[in-house]
Amino acid sequence: MASLHPIRPQAWRGKPSRRGLLRIGVSAGMAGLGLTGLLRLKAQAAEQGGESKDTAIIQIWLGGGPSHFETYDPKPDAPAEFRGPFDSIPTRLAGVRFCELMPRQATIAEQLAVIRSVHHTTDDHHAGMHWCTTAHNASAAGNFAPTHPSIGSVASRLCGAQRPGLPAYVQLGFKSGNPVYDANHNAAYLGGGFDPFRVMADPSDGAFRVDNLQLVDGVTLDRFDDRRQLRRHFDRIRRDLDAAGTMRVLDQFDQMALDLIAGPRAREAFDLSREDPRLRDRYGRNRWGQSALLARRLVEHGVTFVTVNTDPHSFTWDMHGSLTKPGADSNARVMPEVGPILDKMVCALVEDLLIRGLDRRVLVVVWGEFGRTPRVNATGGRDHWGAAMSVVLAGGGFRMGQVARSLAGASGYCPCGLPESRKAI
Repeated sequence: MASLHPIRPQAWRGKPSRRGLLRIGVSAGMAGLGLTGLLRLKAQAAEQGGESKDTAIIQIWLGGGPSHFETYDPKPDAPAEFRGPFDSIPTRLAGVRFCELMPRQATIAEQLAVIRSVHHTTDDHHAGMHWCTTAHNASAAGNFAPTHPSIGSVASRLCGAQRPGLPAYVQLGFKSGNPVYDANHNAAYLGGGFDPFRVMADPSDGAFRVDNLQLVDGVTLDRFDDRRQLRRHFDRIRRDLDAAGTMRVLDQFDQMALDLIAGPRAREAFDLSREDPRLRDRYGRNRWGQSALLARRLVEHGVTFVTVNTDPHSFTWDMHGSLTKPGADSNARVMPEVGPILDKMVCALVEDLLIRGLDRRVLVVVWGEFGRTPRVNATGGRDHWGAAMSVVLAGGGFRMGQVARSLAGASGYCPCGLPESRKAI
């Protein structure tokens, strides 16, 4: 498993192995290397081990903190105040049960790995998101400036896109009204160039288009290229003074931007009309389902990291008021509504990747910032619980059909055995 612990730059002496390079991961030591050093290490690793694999990650983010009891770790033998309002159902794995709202995933459980004992030390949304998206602690609630880059931004900086003409890191979802969400999925000190390429339009809309791939009205490709050439003329005047090579880096990003707008790869990758309507039905004709299908298209075409955000404010799964009664919370939805949508999209995505042979190189991660309290509260909801949460993995070349640990006792207050930290994920 790739380590996410800090690594001292001075520990890299000689040529690193490809495995060793992966261990850089989300590390405090990485900050001292600089872009040139990171690219040099990557080139040295490629020389030693050949071309790196075109691996990719699809992260399905369940903002607000989904209840593990009402998804992947039900407690059917617990008293009612812990068990909750839903029954459990058997899966294809002997002795493993999911919530009744996850019937499709129950039938493909042999293609999933569920880690039921992931934990961290906070019940705060912001800090929990920061733990999960960066593997580092965060400051108190209310301070929305992340101290470390998200793993998607790290992948963008270290790996880039698998193919030219595509962004390395894409976020599909909503224009968030919650500053916590965008900040914690950004690049922090790596710089805005490694923030995600954000697509805020709804892929289930018949008029879906990616605004960032469109030129401003009245600007043709010829005029756009003329402007690039004019800017390059002025840039050459400064180039001799640019000892740090900044202009060379800007030229690279300039070409990447042109490739995105004028090249065919990005337009083809984002074009859902090329998909079989029957497959689109299998994912679900809704924003989440079509976003998951679009994520598959993107990694298939060469995007390295895709995050599918499931709501505009990152509180959809924050079901304090009730697990079952709509309107109990102003932002949260309820499990009978969102559970089946999630179940359908995850099942379709996992099966689609398997059929296409992409399961060996694409890892799916389904999680939020924490789990929910074992005891149902007085209004029929569950509150924040950083002490335990369930994370679902699929693909990535890993051995599936596993459920790692569970929560102790019928009520599930704490993980059995050795719990998994968010850094291990």
